[in-house]
Amino acid sequence: METVLIIGLTIFAVIALVAWWMLDIDIADIVAMVVAPLAGGAIIYWYRTPIAWAVGAVLLVIGGFALYYLIVRHKKPPA
Repeated sequence: METVLIIGLTIFAVIALVAWWMLDIDIADIVAMVVAPLAGGAIIYWYRTPIAWAVGAVLLVIGGFALYYLIVRHKKPPA
């Protein structure tokens, strides 16, 4: 179980770093994309209760949404 979480979080962190490099985004945006999923994974790993899974899943979704929002924002033409 721990291996799956570590691999998943590593993949998510690599995607966030590639997005940072390709999209030239701010460090605060990277923190939202990386720290939220890492915190979610840590909560799941440490507590392993249903509520921890729920909170961890929400944090993982927040990180994914932050990445999606940055990609959409970057593709919009300047007004």
